Amino acid sequence: MNIYARSCVIPYLFSFSCFSILTLGFYAMPESAMATELVDSSLASSALEKPYGETQQAAVSPVRNYSEAQQRQHYEQLLEEFGQHKTLPEGFELQALIALSHYPELKTIKIRFIVDDVSIPLSSRPYWASLHRSGKKRTYLVVIDSHLSGNRDVLLLKNQPFNAQIGILGHELAHAVYYLERSLLGIIGDGLCQLSSCRIEFERDTDRRLITYGLGWQRLDHASFVRRRFAQELSLQDGTTESQPQQSITKSAYMDPAQLQAIMVMNPTYGIKASIER
Repeated sequence: MNIYARSCVIPYLFSFSCFSILTLGFYAMPESAMATELVDSSLASSALEKPYGETQQAAVSPVRNYSEAQQRQHYEQLLEEFGQHKTLPEGFELQALIALSHYPELKTIKIRFIVDDVSIPLSSRPYWASLHRSGKKRTYLVVIDSHLSGNRDVLLLKNQPFNAQIGILGHELAHAVYYLERSLLGIIGDGLCQLSSCRIEFERDTDRRLITYGLGWQRLDHASFVRRRFAQELSLQDGTTESQPQQSITKSAYMDPAQLQAIMVMNPTYGIKASIER
């Protein structure tokens, strides 16, 4: 298994065991302790996923690049409109609000962003104590890791460019949109999906949904940045060219830049041709 897959998949498999126990009600724990018991939001069967056509209109028009300086001027407006019932992540409040602005369904949903040392770059899921409620009345967690060692630190949100940060936060919020329409039994079924290859299609369905909601450019920047950095690290270690490790890095559950581009080209809201400069 390549380094990118190890850094993402193995922690998720561990977190799935915690998710199964919690979901079935075998034990409970205090809310403060729950922050570190993460469940990757990739626990869902693509067979149960609602279709998101590649030619659907985006909920919010795509923006090629969000400038931090420009968006900072609109922070109070974003907070008032999209910050309701949200516990925003310290240091990433603006990025989270911009990502939230692309998901009107989440406007009044309770979402807690947590920044902690949890060994998983990012994950999202329904909070266990609210699983029995309907989708719109649950609380959802988006957990952001604060520390990773070695070359895995490229996966830390704090080490990524502003536009890319919005993209990966948007990916996690796309999971929350999915869970809005999932029942408790459906979520249990989603957990079982983690043990099979359907996890791959679920993550890719999530990126399709994100693109539909207008965050394709941001997710593309994130995918390009992470793979480029991993390729640079591996080439320095092994003495290989960057193109060689790049091939193995992209063999994961997550779409690579070319796959993201192919879907964006088919979505007229992006107004792009088949060739995109990265």
